[in-house]
Amino acid sequence: MRGACWLRGFPFLLIAGFGLFRTTSIHANDSLGVALVEQEFFADSLDVVLQKEELAWLAYLQEDWCFSTDTSLLNIRAFELGQTPLLDTAEMQMRMDLLNAQSPMDLAWNPVVHARIAFYASKRKNHLGKMLGRAPAYFPLFESTLDRFGLPLELKYLPVVESGLNPVAKSHAGARGLWQFMYATAKYHGLRIDSYIDERHDPVRSSEAACTYLAKLHGIYGDWYLALAAYNAGPGNVNRAIRRSGGKRNFWEIRFFLPRETRNYVPTFMAVVYLMEFSQEHNIYPDRVSPSFAFLDTVMVDEVLRFDQITPLLDLEEKELARLNPMYRMDIIPASMERFPLVLPQSEIPGFLAFQDSMRTIEPERTPDIVFVPEPVTYRVKNGDVLGKIADHFGVSVRQLKEWNDLSGSMIRIGQKLTIHADPSKL
Repeated sequence: MRGACWLRGFPFLLIAGFGLFRTTSIHANDSLGVALVEQEFFADSLDVVLQKEELAWLAYLQEDWCFSTDTSLLNIRAFELGQTPLLDTAEMQMRMDLLNAQSPMDLAWNPVVHARIAFYASKRKNHLGKMLGRAPAYFPLFESTLDRFGLPLELKYLPVVESGLNPVAKSHAGARGLWQFMYATAKYHGLRIDSYIDERHDPVRSSEAACTYLAKLHGIYGDWYLALAAYNAGPGNVNRAIRRSGGKRNFWEIRFFLPRETRNYVPTFMAVVYLMEFSQEHNIYPDRVSPSFAFLDTVMVDEVLRFDQITPLLDLEEKELARLNPMYRMDIIPASMERFPLVLPQSEIPGFLAFQDSMRTIEPERTPDIVFVPEPVTYRVKNGDVLGKIADHFGVSVRQLKEWNDLSGSMIRIGQKLTIHADPSKL
């Protein structure tokens, strides 16, 4: 599969854009007495920032290095629309041998993986097409982060299994983001979670945390599939499976001692790697391709700013701005004490830089109070404690206790440590 564009953050891209600034008028709320603000820019004003070389480079990326959805070009086997090609075991083995030779992970064919490939190739074709369409927005970031950590690049497919490449995905157990971090695991790896920010949803920060965690797990087990099993089920479940198997340290040998979901986790990962690498051979093509990572950039915001103050002056809807900045839980950048990143299409960067002062004159319907969540405290469970009693004492909910401590049920034991973001007045 051809790689997507992935040059986010390079200085020469910061001020590049396409077309003209549009004439923009802001009619502020009359009841607040805010005057009409008008800004107008013409093509001549862009001569300084839109250099020929920059436009030529962006045009190259746009035309020659981005994904296509043209099935007349991608349909290399002349399949019928909607056809599910028969699986040829010998061809599959040969293709997986090629993948295996190029990776430090064991990607060799086996019957369990074959069954998962057969399922996804017939029952999940549309889903995989959507994943191929979302790939340009995320895979370049994943690849560059994995490369920086020295990890196998095939791990870029793990978020396909975990979240369907959805940065705001949430599991029934409370895991969130592209890499599906539980609350406690995310906090342990330095991700910020408070009332306004959840970095589990941020592609950059969560990818760095995931690479740190995966490297740590591989260091413990010395095997990538045991590391992936631990990523999915937790090291405790993997350690128990190893003990119950008589000390075996191979995923396929301890597989049936693992939780049911985890038994299929590694085979599903391998099937996704295979089908996304050889999608065209299985009549699967990108669907609804996302904007490429190459055409995004970041500016730093140093004052509180709401999304509904930003979008009126840019050619951008609030929904799209929220999609590009999923870590802001309330569509507010709470930059009152520190600077925070704002991701925008490169074509909107010049407009943001020109209009940012005017944006702050747009009065929102309400002015938010920026409240910072207190540092967590650790509570040790005592005899007679139940979650409801602890929650009442600290002024939090049982649901919050479960999320903060990765609890799927209500069972707690004496001596167990619970992380609680308590109201200081309750301490």
